[in-house]
Amino acid sequence: MRRRSADTGRDAISRPAQPHVRGAGFRAALRRSLKLALAVSLAAGLTGCWSKQELNDRTFVSTLLIDLNEQGETEVSTLFILPNRISIGLNAAPGSQKPYVLMTGKGRDIAEAFQRIQRDLPRNISWGQMRAIIIGDRYARAGLAPIFDYLIRATDFRLRVYMFYYDGVARELARLTPIFERFPTEVWRESAHSRRLPPVSIRDLLYAQWNNLGDAYIPELTLRELRLLTEDKLVEWSGAGGAAIMRDNKVIGKFTEEEAMGISFMEGRTAEMALTSALPEGGGLFSVRLVDLRPRTTAYRRGSKVVVRVSIFGKADIVSIQSNTDLGKLAGMRTIEQALNARIARIGQSAADKAEAVQADVFQWSEFMRYKYPSLWRQVRAGPRVQLFTQMETIVDAHVELRSTGVGRSSKQSQPKGGLRQ
Repeated sequence: MRRRSADTGRDAISRPAQPHVRGAGFRAALRRSLKLALAVSLAAGLTGCWSKQELNDRTFVSTLLIDLNEQGETEVSTLFILPNRISIGLNAAPGSQKPYVLMTGKGRDIAEAFQRIQRDLPRNISWGQMRAIIIGDRYARAGLAPIFDYLIRATDFRLRVYMFYYDGVARELARLTPIFERFPTEVWRESAHSRRLPPVSIRDLLYAQWNNLGDAYIPELTLRELRLLTEDKLVEWSGAGGAAIMRDNKVIGKFTEEEAMGISFMEGRTAEMALTSALPEGGGLFSVRLVDLRPRTTAYRRGSKVVVRVSIFGKADIVSIQSNTDLGKLAGMRTIEQALNARIARIGQSAADKAEAVQADVFQWSEFMRYKYPSLWRQVRAGPRVQLFTQMETIVDAHVELRSTGVGRSSKQSQPKGGLRQ
């Protein structure tokens, strides 16, 4: 469309309104809206917790201990943190009163026992700070299905909470005298966190419950009296023991402390640790520091059996030796390396044999048969439990490399005849 220019009299092409003018206005309005929304959101964040519970109305559980009394009642004990007894500041001296308290409730099930505890408390129980659950022997042997059912339904419990077994009444562990820590819970939690015993969480046991045969292992805590020279009395000391064997959600036996070490080797849950072994034919003793153990589990079919092979790889450093073995020669190094690998394999194999003897699939090795050989698994699953273990064979071997010997001589190596030279 043409129009005549008033100045020149020539035709000019009419042009529509510039679109960038309207776009700039739109962007300015959008920026104002975003600024307003940001200001409103920041103002909302400054308001109080209108829909949450006040901190002063809560009491925090650090450890849950579950027992079964002689009358068949469930006894639930809880260790509560007491903030009013905690000294404030780095230079504050600890008070004479314990900064925690144990309370026990009884009921026909866990929920009723919890309610008995809550009824007597001035604050509402909070589970967000719980670090450990300890199961007493009588409750564990009666069956852990009720606690598993409660944990899977209650959303207040975190799945990474550690679980332990105690061969006795679990609440007796509250008599522990904390020396290195202020709370007993930290003693037990650090035992699992630092992997001085094979750590097991709620998640691990729930997996064994719903995805396996209900078989698993639970690390064991111990309690004993100990006399320390720096203390003026006997103290109750809690340490790491073996591990409980769980079959069909019931504890039926225990691994020894050495077998529990084998569990750590096979499950890859070993921190740096020292291991002492003997050389063959009375060749003396040696100790090594194991570093970075990594197991590899494979399975293959051999006839009607499924062979599960656990190979343990890692490195080791010699920290002590009492032997005439010449460490400066390759043959001497190989002798110690072979003795070390035989010792590690023997410890792991003993744990595997114990589980097979009691027909408990505590390592969930049946999953290899389930997913790799489903037809064989259906036959085994339909038959008696013993059929699983007659058609499964376990082999444990070790391939740990000796990387450092320290000095080349041993203190036990023979001196020159006639004594020291002058």
